[in-house]
Amino acid sequence: MKKNKLLLLLAVILIACGGGGGEGDMPEVHKDYLSVPPNMSLLGDGESQNLQVDANCSWAISVDVDWLTVNPMSGTNRQNVTITAGRNNSGSVRTAVLTVSGGSMTRRVTVTQAKASVEPEVPEELTLSVNTSAMEFGRQGGTQSFMITSNTNWTITCPEWCTLSTSSGKGNATISVTAGSNPTTEPRTGKVVLTGEGVDAVEISLMQEQGEAESHQPASGDNQPPGW
Repeated sequence: MKKNKLLLLLAVILIACGGGGGEGDMPEVHKDYLSVPPNMSLLGDGESQNLQVDANCSWAISVDVDWLTVNPMSGTNRQNVTITAGRNNSGSVRTAVLTVSGGSMTRRVTVTQAKASVEPEVPEELTLSVNTSAMEFGRQGGTQSFMITSNTNWTITCPEWCTLSTSSGKGNATISVTAGSNPTTEPRTGKVVLTGEGVDAVEISLMQEQGEAESHQPASGDNQPPGW
């Protein structure tokens, strides 16, 4: 009886002391872990996305292009990293490679950005203007000029007592207006009118002094005393 009790006591002591050896005697082995998505796609007009770094160690990121920004570029354990690209005006798809290094491991992420969408062309605002609003001519007439500033097609009309160096054109131009002598005893008035595609008409007022009154020369025999 005493012998059995002694054997039982020895068994309890061996179990409490881990006797007999086993897996509990082996030291635990710590392994580094690092994981990132292998690919990322960004919009061509510019975009920011989060890249999740899943790790149990410190890590750092490097990038091989200057059009991509990474924030932050280093960290510890699991963390979101913001990847940002501006508008891709290169006209084609572009790619970059992010290199993530942590512990004894290296992972790579291929970032692809589409080309930017084509922006609609903004139509140019059409303009038509002149550098004067009025011209005055003496009774003998003469030539004066005005300047057109425009980016559209235009045409010009004037009174019948004037002539123009040209009556139509496009863009900027210098136009000469010529008036002959005024044969009447009244001032002459009129307008130079410019019209253009997609713009309001522009007018220049014209005025010419009255001409001289004709002197009356008596005809032969007029006002002669009777009997001459």
